Amino acid sequence: YIQGDGAADLGIIKSAFFPTATAMEVRSDKDSGHQNILVVGDSSLSVISPSGSIKATAELPDIPIAPPILGDFSGDGYTDVIIRTRRGLHGYVLRRRLATHLFTLLMGAVIVALAVALAFSSMQE
Repeated sequence: YIQGDGAADLGIIKSAFFPTATAMEVRSDKDSGHQNILVVGDSSLSVISPSGSIKATAELPDIPIAPPILGDFSGDGYTDVIIRTRRGLHGYVLRRRLATHLFTLLMGAVIVALAVALAFSSMQE
C-alpha cells in the first residue's frame, strides 16, 4: 500500500503464510519407497510417517513466508529442512535416534535388577 507521500505503509502489508504438506524421504541418499510427509503450519513443523505417526516436531520462531526447502545441507545423508520466515532462514537437521523404547525398557530392567540385588544383599546381612 502506498501512502499519499509515496512511502510504502509496511504496517498494513501482512506476510503471506504458506502452510504446506510435502512428501519427503528421510534419507537423502536412498529411495526407500516410504516417503514421509513434512507438514509446516504457522507455529510448528512435523514429520509424519506413512502410517500416520509423528516422527519429529519442531517449533517455528515465526510464520513461514515461503515453501520449505529440502536437501542434505549437513552432509550426513539425512534430509534437512530450511524454513524462510520474516526473521530469516531457519535450518532444521533430522537426526537418527536410537530405538528409545528399547533403551527405556533396558534401563528399566537394569534398575529393577539393581533394586533386587540391593534388597537381596541387605537380607543377607
